[in-house]
Amino acid sequence: MEVYMSKIKYYAIKKGNGVTNKIVETWEECKVLVLGYPAIYKSFKTKDEAMKYLGLKVKEDKPDIEKEETIKKVKKRKGKNQKILKICLENELYEAFIKECQELDMSEDLIIKNMIKEWLC
Repeated sequence: MEVYMSKIKYYAIKKGNGVTNKIVETWEECKVLVLGYPAIYKSFKTKDEAMKYLGLKVKEDKPDIEKEETIKKVKKRKGKNQKILKICLENELYEAFIKECQELDMSEDLIIKNMIKEWLC
């Protein structure tokens, strides 16, 4: 019996059409961002290799979030049925979070809201 390994590639785009230092997982995504432009890009077998190529810090061990974050305040917005949650994070955790948000091309607020919703379900 043959076992087929997944041939996932990671395309690291240093410079492309409106993007810099972006990693995508399919050629379809990559070609839209690089073909027809003076792009700089390369494919890799692992995400860590792609991150190193882009000069991004490779994640080793994720810090224990519960130990490193403290909730400062929760206050109600005037005139809205919403609350603002402020947290204090250690620099290393914050920087890793921001880089991940940039890689996913998503806002910090959206990621946090989705994480809370997922955690509550």
